[in-house]
Amino acid sequence: MTFAPNIPKNAQGWYIFPDDVSYRKSLFPKVVMKHLAKMHLHLEKAIIEYVSEPGEDILDPMTGTGTVLVATLMCRNVIGIEIEEFYHNIEQEVWANFQKHPDISGNAILLHGNCKLMLPIPCDHVVFSPPYSTAFKPAKKVSGFVKDKYRVEDGEYQTYAKTTGNVGLYNTFLYSRDMEKVYNLLYKSVRSGGTMTTVTKDIIENGQRILLTKWTQRVCEQAGFRLKDWFKHKIGGGPYQDMRRAKGLETVDDEDIMIYIKEE
Repeated sequence: MTFAPNIPKNAQGWYIFPDDVSYRKSLFPKVVMKHLAKMHLHLEKAIIEYVSEPGEDILDPMTGTGTVLVATLMCRNVIGIEIEEFYHNIEQEVWANFQKHPDISGNAILLHGNCKLMLPIPCDHVVFSPPYSTAFKPAKKVSGFVKDKYRVEDGEYQTYAKTTGNVGLYNTFLYSRDMEKVYNLLYKSVRSGGTMTTVTKDIIENGQRILLTKWTQRVCEQAGFRLKDWFKHKIGGGPYQDMRRAKGLETVDDEDIMIYIKEE
């Protein structure tokens, strides 16, 4: 099978997925649009189609507002874990809407809590986009730029910053230790022959590019996974990208789609 066969690539070989705003609005309640770090909906579908078969179980250990629930319209089942109560409640609303959809063909179990305390959970595949260190570091307020463009208020922007145990709050050292635990638990969760897909990107700290994706690869392989495929897609935008560009700062414009397999 070919990954995302109908999606064009740029000269660098990065996939260029179409805007997903209209499609997302057709499936998700309005409140979901304010989440600032959603998995691209067309990308999520492409991954699910590529790694899994109908009837299989997809686990997302950091579910956010529940983009992975699109798998239930594709004859797959979903297990979602979300640490933040605010987003877990949104997921419940999303799932209630999906159950009324004419294409519903899978089931979902949505759990509220810290995935490090709940895993391992048996599944066929893991698909998720983990935050990076200090991604949700508390700030006094949201910049006017973000408020104007994304219609996001201070409380909504900092929701994750209020949740104990969220890896996106940690500095690089603590983040690395916690995510190593998560990847080891995910290896124990995936059935033999199954896969784990991470969507990550490098970050810029103090003017230097931090190779977060290479670190993720090393840790996942130490856990027992084997890297099967490595794709890239071009990031269309977002609050973090736009704020840095507005300040004339360097941005990372490619996101890595890393597909690992747990060999039989």
